[in-house]
Amino acid sequence: MLLQNMRDKAQGWVAKVIVAAIAFTFAIFGLESLRPSTTKQDVAFVDGEAITQQQLLEAMDQQRRMLVQQMGSNFDAAALNDPMLKTAAMESLVQRTLLRIRLKKNNMVVSDDMVDELILSVPEFQVDGQYDPERVRQYVRSAGMNIAQFRNMLREDMVATQLRAGVAATEFVTSHELRHLNSLQGQTRDLSWLILDGKKVRDAVTVSDEDVAAYYNEQSASFMQPEQVSVDYIVLDKSKLAATIEVTDSDVSTLYDARVVELKSKAKAELRASMILLEPDDQRDQAATMALAKQLSDELKAGADFAALAGKHSDDTDSSAKGGSLGIVETGFFGDAFDSALAALQPGEISAPVEADFGVVVIRRDAAGEARIPTREQMSASLKRELREQAVEPLFFEKSRQLADISFEASDLTQPAETLGLEIQQTDLFSRDGGKGIAANPRVVAAAFSEEVLDMRTNSDLIDFDANQFVVLHRREHKKPEQKALESVKDEIAQILRTERGDKQLLSQAEALVSELVKGAEKQKVADDNGLAWDQKEKAQRFGVEISALLRAKAFRLPHPAEGKSSFGTAVLENGDVAVIQVTNVVPGSSALLDEAQMRILGANLALRNGSQIFDEYVRNLRETAKIEVVRQGDEG
Repeated sequence: MLLQNMRDKAQGWVAKVIVAAIAFTFAIFGLESLRPSTTKQDVAFVDGEAITQQQLLEAMDQQRRMLVQQMGSNFDAAALNDPMLKTAAMESLVQRTLLRIRLKKNNMVVSDDMVDELILSVPEFQVDGQYDPERVRQYVRSAGMNIAQFRNMLREDMVATQLRAGVAATEFVTSHELRHLNSLQGQTRDLSWLILDGKKVRDAVTVSDEDVAAYYNEQSASFMQPEQVSVDYIVLDKSKLAATIEVTDSDVSTLYDARVVELKSKAKAELRASMILLEPDDQRDQAATMALAKQLSDELKAGADFAALAGKHSDDTDSSAKGGSLGIVETGFFGDAFDSALAALQPGEISAPVEADFGVVVIRRDAAGEARIPTREQMSASLKRELREQAVEPLFFEKSRQLADISFEASDLTQPAETLGLEIQQTDLFSRDGGKGIAANPRVVAAAFSEEVLDMRTNSDLIDFDANQFVVLHRREHKKPEQKALESVKDEIAQILRTERGDKQLLSQAEALVSELVKGAEKQKVADDNGLAWDQKEKAQRFGVEISALLRAKAFRLPHPAEGKSSFGTAVLENGDVAVIQVTNVVPGSSALLDEAQMRILGANLALRNGSQIFDEYVRNLRETAKIEVVRQGDEG
């Protein structure tokens, strides 16, 4: 639609003012980044640049949150404690640090305005098409970051995207490569396969107590109980503090009257308009278009029905369906010529033809809309909430200052809790990887394992838990790393051994079957002798969905069989079963070039894939030439 295209290209002063306001807002919120870190431990160094324990904890926390969001109600809580989470977080931090160092050397930067423009454009940060700062704050809190961290992450990602695009853009694709790729993609294969039941084999494996003990002794480092701590804590909650503030009817009435004045003033200041848009085309040049617009303007001034003429003549289907109405018009949205003509009109007045950037328009200025004013009762709850929010800010600041002072002087949480009327709560034991409840917050974890709280047993500094809460901790219990008892991990080890031995048996059995088939054994006899059954698929496609992805991938990697022969191989499937695969026939796809549009799409996709691989190689080269040191837990940072 024309209007939608115009909206997409809108570059009025209103957008610039919003960008400036956002920049100011983020500059204020960014003060959170000036707070000192509560942990001094470094966990890695990349070319001399440190990665701190807190950064690692925050990265792990963000990955946990993303897992929960992606998996929804189906998420497996046990997966959140997987050591792979820590490895993935560390790898991400190392790569980001490598890229940041390289970008700095290359003098590649992104301005604050570019970051603000990106945030403005994100649909998830908008309500009814308008930017909503609260949406940003909600997202940032849910990701376990503050505004400054979020902006820095966006800035790094934007510059890294430029680098990725620059490296990837060096790749190109020839017509020969396109023909070859088209042939490979269209290739089909005739397949047969046997399935060896992995669970059945693993369950049949016998594991003795001696086997378990031997594994436990050999892999003792894998069965360590990590260092753990539990804490007492108190929470100063702004929302609970606000609930204690009394709001009088007089206060509500005063604020309501002010809101009524604002709503009436806003409605009066709104510019409303209708238009008839005429666009020159092959059948009607600019002169003819202006002549028609002049005719319509004269008819309207003489009393013709605007909606009828708009429905008959306007080239903008959105507004013509509404009798030409544009509703409220923002200054700058339709361009200077449109704005000047509209500003010169009185309500109900019709303009002469106006040459706008998007065509010729005849404009009618419509009467200002009536202010929609809710009753005092309808607004009462929101007004009380607003008054409490206004009143709670200085009170929350004063209480937080008081909490910080008392907690610093007190030997435990008893005095600050009693003075401020707060409840002392406790966590379960948790490790440096975090735990449940407030222990999932990386700032809490960092403070709990800090020297002051863990060793000196003092109260922690105020922890900015989120925008509306401050937390103070005190050590409750501390457990140093210790070896887990054999009895507590016996079942886990037995399952590990059953899986390892069962998988080994499965692969050995599958390879033995392949060996028989390669030597010329009759395929049905091989299946019958082992209590198995052949499945088959003729003309299986490389990207078909009717066969297991892992089975299909292995089948299409097997060599082309000779005339009258077969190719054989094995594949471990998604559920742990093992397949014995036979390929009897390969039919290549067409190597003819596609039409121009298809070639362009295929070429772009191939170049993008190859370009991504080139960038991955570029990052790997950065790793190989960089000095990367990962500090073992317990080492000095």
